[in-house]
Amino acid sequence: MPDAQLGAVGGLQKVATTPLAGFTLQNATPNILTWTAPNDGNLHRVQFFITWDVTSAETGGAFGITWTAPDGTSGSVNLSAGGSGTGIHTPATPYVAIIKSGSTITLNQTSALTAGAAVLWAEMWGA
Repeated sequence: MPDAQLGAVGGLQKVATTPLAGFTLQNATPNILTWTAPNDGNLHRVQFFITWDVTSAETGGAFGITWTAPDGTSGSVNLSAGGSGTGIHTPATPYVAIIKSGSTITLNQTSALTAGAAVLWAEMWGA
């Protein structure tokens, strides 16, 4: 289904994506995707779709999401604890959040990948 049709169904639009080649997990803790919701006083929904391919078993390589809830409370969740074995992986469910108007939500690597190799593909959809 084309992106425009998906947006019409759920009101969400793709707001950030990794390149087709993906994001190579690294021996660091970089941001992978970020999006700042419009500062319009409304609630904003965000949903993530993520797949990663581990080609050599990981040591480290955790990643997760940080955001600000509508009441100003900071939130975070790990989507992968790292240490994944070889193969294709996805989180148990696509992650969704309601974020504060004008705030930024970030998918970031939360622990360095000190051994192994993995590439992650992600889309962030928001409204």
